Amino acid sequence: MTFDIRQLRALNAVARHGGFSRAAREVRITQPTLSTHIRNLENQLGVKLFDRAGRSVTLTPAGEIFSEYTSRILDLCDQAAEALQAHLGQIKGEIDVVASTVPGEYILPAWLAGFYRKYPDVLVKLSVSDSQTAMEKIASGEVSMGITGMKASHPSLTSTLLKEDRIILAGTETFGVENGLESPILKADFHRVPLIKREPGSGTQKTVELTMKNSGLNPEKLHWSACLGSTRAVIEGTLAGLGGAFLSRFTIEKELENGTLREFEVEDLEVGQGFYVHTHSARSMSPVAQRLLDDLLQWTESDTRIRS
Repeated sequence: MTFDIRQLRALNAVARHGGFSRAAREVRITQPTLSTHIRNLENQLGVKLFDRAGRSVTLTPAGEIFSEYTSRILDLCDQAAEALQAHLGQIKGEIDVVASTVPGEYILPAWLAGFYRKYPDVLVKLSVSDSQTAMEKIASGEVSMGITGMKASHPSLTSTLLKEDRIILAGTETFGVENGLESPILKADFHRVPLIKREPGSGTQKTVELTMKNSGLNPEKLHWSACLGSTRAVIEGTLAGLGGAFLSRFTIEKELENGTLREFEVEDLEVGQGFYVHTHSARSMSPVAQRLLDDLLQWTESDTRIRS
């Protein structure tokens, strides 16, 4: 049986987006043309690939089986083209990378500047999300790799440690004075300290809460003054006096240096965090993706800004 590669790309796009409109925009064809590709493919296979209920489009059991193989086929097509370009001495192409907030906003942009200078024909499309969403994108094959502040919990993902960092309790001098705090803060007094937390999918928040539990502190009994959805929002909230916050030391180096924020130690509480790069263990990496991964690992080994 012979398949049209355009049909496979159409199916793959619809499966990922759960609808025809965004899928059509991705593969750069009209929606009627995309619908025709799917209909012809279903007729050719003799099975229904999608269930349609209003605007919702989901894979049928047969569609899930076929979609898994089409993803591999499309990956191999892209890898074949990239391998040939690499053989000819050309490193070019596009690669999707996802990262959680800390590496995505505070680490990777500096690395990307150097990577672009070496490989100007490679377009790296970096998206930033919470750690949990990032893991899901890598596991589904939507992106080639990801970098987060926690090890992968998904069985199909492989995690490699890039560097380690410290998560510290930070606050303004006013925060310390108003709450009568001295460093280190005693566990017995910690429940009354106003704290800002990250959203549930945050790797930093999960690491902090796990470390608290291991040290005898119950996160649910602490005084959380707000829950904010990004590292920058937490920093701004801390600066504004909303409360103290557990932050990667790497993200507040400037604030610590200029004295707008300071570190408050907590009795028997030291929070470490690792930055990990994740790849799918069952998917072969393209030459471009492998070059990107190798360059990232080499850069983090030599970059003194990432503290061990």
